[in-house]
Amino acid sequence: MSIKIFLVFLLCCIPSVLSTRDDEITLLKIKKQLGDPYGLRWWVKGFDYCNASANVAPDYSGITCTSTGRVESLILQNLDVTKPFPDGICSLTEMDYLEIYKIPGLYGPIPSCFTKLYNLFRLSVTYTSLSGAVPDFSGRIKPLNLTTINLSRNQLSGTIPPSFGSLPKLNYLDLSLNRLTGTIPPALLSTSTPSLALANNNLTGELPKCYESVNFWVIDVGGNRLSGDASFLFGKQKAAVNIVLANNDFEFDLSNVEFSDNLYGFDLSHNKIYGKIPKSFASAADLWFPNLSFNRLCGELPQGGNMGRFDASVFANNACLCGYPLQPCSNWAPASAPAPVSRPAF
Repeated sequence: MSIKIFLVFLLCCIPSVLSTRDDEITLLKIKKQLGDPYGLRWWVKGFDYCNASANVAPDYSGITCTSTGRVESLILQNLDVTKPFPDGICSLTEMDYLEIYKIPGLYGPIPSCFTKLYNLFRLSVTYTSLSGAVPDFSGRIKPLNLTTINLSRNQLSGTIPPSFGSLPKLNYLDLSLNRLTGTIPPALLSTSTPSLALANNNLTGELPKCYESVNFWVIDVGGNRLSGDASFLFGKQKAAVNIVLANNDFEFDLSNVEFSDNLYGFDLSHNKIYGKIPKSFASAADLWFPNLSFNRLCGELPQGGNMGRFDASVFANNACLCGYPLQPCSNWAPASAPAPVSRPAF
């Protein structure tokens, strides 16, 4: 009986040992694919990559392991390399957290095998020169566990894949500061109070109307070429703490918009927003950082409430706003009519 128990134990342990050894081989492959950078000099054959104290270059990399010795998380940062993305990373099948940060010499596309890392719940690849398309997560055998995707500050191009909507746990998506084009797909995020950042791309069109029913925590689509009505992002019952629509071509009447007490800041500057500033602006209890400058707003500012927090720059460069902290409405006079243009005589 004891021999049988020993054999069962041995059969159970062999796959784990082999898998652990495979992860060491994979890490050395990644190092080679990156050109053996100085920051990974401690990655050598037989190194104890699960031992945090053995990491002699924490400014460049970090590794944690599962209880069975498999790579659970990997951080690569500040490496002096000029290489394409190391697809060896896709062989770390037990990894649930990957962060690649400030490696500007990293170029080429993000390999599609990324979408097969089914244990990954957080993916962050930022401040690189990676280009090509955003990974498409459609057609996978089973749903991914991803809750966070941050691919900001790269050189990714093309359109935003609608397949993000197929990730049932995704509640944070940041694709800002890339070179993305096209329209914003509907249903990118379906969890409660998600955060979406698509700022500083070349996106066009209107916000999907279905976003009216999404209770965003944060949404930032500033610095694109978006248009239409985005007023439905606001509302008395909305959970949003920050809404950024600046530097677009949004055009809607602000007069009947209701600002939530949850709203901490918003930026609607440099658009074509018109109408009056509603009373709910002054009564929004947690509002500290609004920006309504460079629009087409007109009329007297609401008074009382939180208005003492804001200086004139919040309301600057509009059509005809007046009242504290701007000039008194009694001093405001509409611009004189333009002089008639004389027709040349023939």
